[in-house]
Amino acid sequence: MRWFNFAIVVFITLVIQVGIARLFGLGPQRVMPDFLLVLAVVLAFRGSREQVPIAGWILGLVKDLSSQAPLGGYAIAFGLMTWIIVHLRELFYGDNPVTLIFLTFLCSFLGEQFVLIICVIKGILPGGDYGSISVVLLFSSLLTGAVAPYGQWLVMRLHRQLGLPKQRRYGR
Repeated sequence: MRWFNFAIVVFITLVIQVGIARLFGLGPQRVMPDFLLVLAVVLAFRGSREQVPIAGWILGLVKDLSSQAPLGGYAIAFGLMTWIIVHLRELFYGDNPVTLIFLTFLCSFLGEQFVLIICVIKGILPGGDYGSISVVLLFSSLLTGAVAPYGQWLVMRLHRQLGLPKQRRYGR
């Protein structure tokens, strides 16, 4: 992976996430997709086994710094999710949009629940009860899964700049 180009893509994704996506959020709760997670899942299918968990951790840390969540929650969640996908990607057909949508939805929902549980344990539940927040997170996860194929298409257009292989590699 080319880390300088990765940093530029992360910065652009963060600007889109924080600046543009919040303007077009759906409903009164401003439900929006998580573009940083989409980038992490797509990289988990294409990147090298050694570098992808680090990239996932960096993406999670960026999300931690741009949100009001406790520092480290998203970093642990993203790093762990990318590590799991990297080690199980031989079982998945990552070029299939349905697989990508389902895994992105699952990773988004479980990651958000993980961070929400950390917030509950620390006593900093962000307004409302656990159930209503979980419903908002469910819709956000569905929207994140829906935009995943477009994120994969875009990352595959940048595969040379990011140092990713055009085709998926299996094994070590």
